[in-house]
Amino acid sequence: MRNKRVGIVMILLIFIISFVGSVSALGITPARKIVDFESGLEQTVEFYIVNSEGKDMKVVVYAENVFEGGEIVVGTPEIIFSSEEDRKKVNYTFKLPEEFKIPGKQIAKMVVREIPMDVGEIDGTVIGASVAIIHQLIVEVPFPGKYAVAELKITETGLIDSVDFVVSLINLGIEDINSASGVIEIFDAFSDEKVTTLETDLFSVNSGDKKENTVVWTENIEIGKYYAKLKLNYDGNVVEADREFTVGARMVELLYIFAKNFKLGDIAKFNILVENKWSDSIHDVYTEFLISKLGGKIANFKSATEDIEGESTKELTAYWDTEGVEGGEYGAKITLRHDDEALEMDVKTIITSNSITFDGLTGAVTSGGLVNTNFVVGAIVLVIVTSLFWFVWFKFRKKK
Repeated sequence: MRNKRVGIVMILLIFIISFVGSVSALGITPARKIVDFESGLEQTVEFYIVNSEGKDMKVVVYAENVFEGGEIVVGTPEIIFSSEEDRKKVNYTFKLPEEFKIPGKQIAKMVVREIPMDVGEIDGTVIGASVAIIHQLIVEVPFPGKYAVAELKITETGLIDSVDFVVSLINLGIEDINSASGVIEIFDAFSDEKVTTLETDLFSVNSGDKKENTVVWTENIEIGKYYAKLKLNYDGNVVEADREFTVGARMVELLYIFAKNFKLGDIAKFNILVENKWSDSIHDVYTEFLISKLGGKIANFKSATEDIEGESTKELTAYWDTEGVEGGEYGAKITLRHDDEALEMDVKTIITSNSITFDGLTGAVTSGGLVNTNFVVGAIVLVIVTSLFWFVWFKFRKKK
């Protein structure tokens, strides 16, 4: 019985090692291409297939979920890698249909799949058993008429003399918005009593654009926790948003965010320094990042959870896989959570090929190299083997 159990564990170990190795063998960058819809648009897109393990292999490239009435043609459907080749460029040409029946994001997939070197003709058995990665072609199809989404951002300074509310309206429709205005109602978070009402200016937003309007609360502000409700009217339509916020001195501060050796397309590591100004410990502390552009979510990731002793600092660590992310300006909502409390910060982030900065936070980044996937795989295998060794050793010792 004991030998049987050990044999089963060894089989599982071999399977896990094989699985981890196969998953890490392929990479793709960028992982997506985003285009705005134009009737009949034709375009050629390039991306790279990465030979992460540096081995001899064959891959096939083909399209799935091709848009009805559209077309996708792959430049090189079959590619052979030698162990010396770390990446190869692939291209495909797409033609969009004259129209889409459904607005919003429409997604087609370019599948990159590893197959055995000795396979001549591909059949369903080979396809079903092999590992694949995906490059997405995302088409942003505008909504008919007037259609918009709203965002409410709040600048928490820790002071009680003013609070800034930034109202954003993103026009996703095909028609311009001629007249938009909003009302912000502020409530006490504990009693639900209305504290005050603020109004935005009158503004307009062209199709496909985003417009921001800032409203400042300056009267009868007291230390405490609040929530704000935004009701925004635009050309006879209504859209809403809400946010919680705190007025008063912060007892927990996010001091800086630093990402060493940042390289767009790789896995970025963020070091986040948090200071606990309380005399007591705080628990379950972590940061959450929401990266967005024109109201659409680009990425959502968070750090590991830590406890921080009173009147001390601790560095949190978060990771973001930036494959498929393009350089440019993005919105970032950074939330620092602890003990069922949340502190939200809305900032702008600028991303280039080798840097990322957060407006208002320290985020200088230097250029760096590729993530060593072989090292990661090796570390995982080492942990598994070590765990197996101690499992078997304790079993034998217990029998004795």
